[in-house]
Amino acid sequence: MTMTTYPIDRVLERISTRAEVLAALRRGVGRPLDDAPASWPFVMEAAGGSRRREEAAHVVLGLFALHHQSQEPGSMHVHGWGLGRACATLKSRRAKAGGSEEGVERRVRAALSADSLTSLAVHLRGLVTLLRAEAIPLDYSQLFWDLSSWRSSERQRSVALRWAREYFGITARDEQEEASK
Repeated sequence: MTMTTYPIDRVLERISTRAEVLAALRRGVGRPLDDAPASWPFVMEAAGGSRRREEAAHVVLGLFALHHQSQEPGSMHVHGWGLGRACATLKSRRAKAGGSEEGVERRVRAALSADSLTSLAVHLRGLVTLLRAEAIPLDYSQLFWDLSSWRSSERQRSVALRWAREYFGITARDEQEEASK
């Protein structure tokens, strides 16, 4: 069985080793799409011609570039590592290292309750920075599809619920395993 390749997948693969493109995309993080012309060719291609997906592509490509800073090329984009799973892993690592888990928990809760793609992007930026520090990967293809759905309140709730299940489910399982040791 072959996996379908979407435009976002091709763009992520192609830019993962191009330092100059990643730098240009990082400069667009936190800025509106219309203020980040260096990202436009990659955003338009990743969005697959859908104007409705351009903003999601802009956010995802910027976060991808931010996450890959000072990392091995391509190492931070791993299929199957949804946002909830990545954040649960981050929280678990911080707990094992004796660090504070509160910052992760607060950021996750803020992301889950974000009411717009713009506010979600701010929370994701903070989370991605923490993930980068711990070299924890994220599935950027899935994140693109999740953010593409964020415009619809029904889909937004569905995405947030999936992230919450990944995050709180994994966190609860880890805590139960620790308690049984």
